[in-house]
Amino acid sequence: MAGDPSARFADPFAAIARLVEAVRRTPLPPVLFLSGDDEWFVREGARRIAAAFMAAFAEGEVATYDGTRDAAPNAVADVATVALFSTNRLVVLEATDLLHGKKLAAEDVDSLLDEAAEAGGDGKALARLARRARVLAVAAGAGSETDAREAARKVTGRVRRQARAEQLAALLELAPPEPEDRSGGDLLLGYLAAAQPGDNALLVCAVSPDADHPAAEALSKRALFGSLVAPGDDARRFRLAALGLERAMERNAVVDADVYEILCSRGRLSARAFLGELDRLLAGAAGSRVRAEDAARLVSDERKEYGSDFVDAAVKRQFVPALRLLDRLMSSDDFTAFRPFGGKDDAAPARKGPKGEAAFFPLLGLLAGEFRRVLAMKVVLAQLPQGGRPARRVDYRTFADRLLPSLKNPPPNAPPVPLDGHPFVLHKAYLASFDWSLAELIEAMKGIAAIDEGVKTGTGDGRELLETFLLSRVTPPGGPEGRRIQA
Repeated sequence: MAGDPSARFADPFAAIARLVEAVRRTPLPPVLFLSGDDEWFVREGARRIAAAFMAAFAEGEVATYDGTRDAAPNAVADVATVALFSTNRLVVLEATDLLHGKKLAAEDVDSLLDEAAEAGGDGKALARLARRARVLAVAAGAGSETDAREAARKVTGRVRRQARAEQLAALLELAPPEPEDRSGGDLLLGYLAAAQPGDNALLVCAVSPDADHPAAEALSKRALFGSLVAPGDDARRFRLAALGLERAMERNAVVDADVYEILCSRGRLSARAFLGELDRLLAGAAGSRVRAEDAARLVSDERKEYGSDFVDAAVKRQFVPALRLLDRLMSSDDFTAFRPFGGKDDAAPARKGPKGEAAFFPLLGLLAGEFRRVLAMKVVLAQLPQGGRPARRVDYRTFADRLLPSLKNPPPNAPPVPLDGHPFVLHKAYLASFDWSLAELIEAMKGIAAIDEGVKTGTGDGRELLETFLLSRVTPPGGPEGRRIQA
């Protein structure tokens, strides 16, 4: 990593220092805005701000809204309400989807106005087209604008069709704004304009919001704003190195500086992927020290193919990549079941026997074991009380420190379901459980058992049966699972 050495290990969260300080004292700022280009950094930044708030206000409370359809009105109503059982309140609104508005095109405005001109005096057609014009206004962040001329100016300005603003205004006058036209962005704009410093604060978080979204633009100018955007790859490498140093200090481990450069050398500059690999190295380090050669082995091992890679792809519903891995594994001259933890194995052991035969049953066993683990995780999660179930996927540390202990201690009346394996393995099963229904997992286990029986009874070829098992679960690209099967 070239550049200023002092910047290499600078605080990766220095940009939100003002926000952290602001929530430690009253009066609280009415609105804070946190944005960034990496989901992990934005979530961690929000967590640190909330932690600073709770440290300052022992009797305060934090309420989080996850960006669903009703999140914005509920969050605004919550922050505007006097807390009955706490002294202060911090309301966190995850607004990534909210601040990614529908992309307008000049063709949308032109086609609408051309059709209105052709409609002439047809009242019904004009009323229908007026409602379409109001939809465009909502998409442009002007849905609640009562002045038709101002709404038309905003819409046409977004697509450089200012010359047709008068035509659009005439159409908008036929369909006055209604309460349902008030979008989440409009609510944030309204609250931002009226709110005053006090006992409560609203923290709006977004990953790469649209720069020209009216609400995002207003928040960045008028709210207390912190940006976790890294301008360029070098800046991303620097902040990952700083993040890695912080993680190493938390674990009381020593990490060679070159480790961070090696992990970033492949262009994987997202925090989640970087920390996942660093955690693997820290967990497998000898003597609490991670050396550059350990990271080099890990990177080198990424080029190999293991039985566990095939299983991971199948369990993640990436069936097309799994088929490609199966083909290479069944035709290669060596076979290793598991990717070395921490990269400690220098070479894969030679496979004995004819190609394919020695790999098939180990692969089938790995596949059955992983599906069994995911099924057990699905059942254990369902046994948790409603309030104890995580509403979204949690990262590895949260899973290992908070969720896993409760999963291994089920409610008194629940049947015991064993969860065996390293926390890393169980976390992978936990993440995969979100992608499978209980019925699908049961059917998958039945399918694996049928493959085993078919091979042992001689009624089918193992490779063909396993390929059929995967192909039968591939969904066309246009289907609900279409995005998951892309290579």
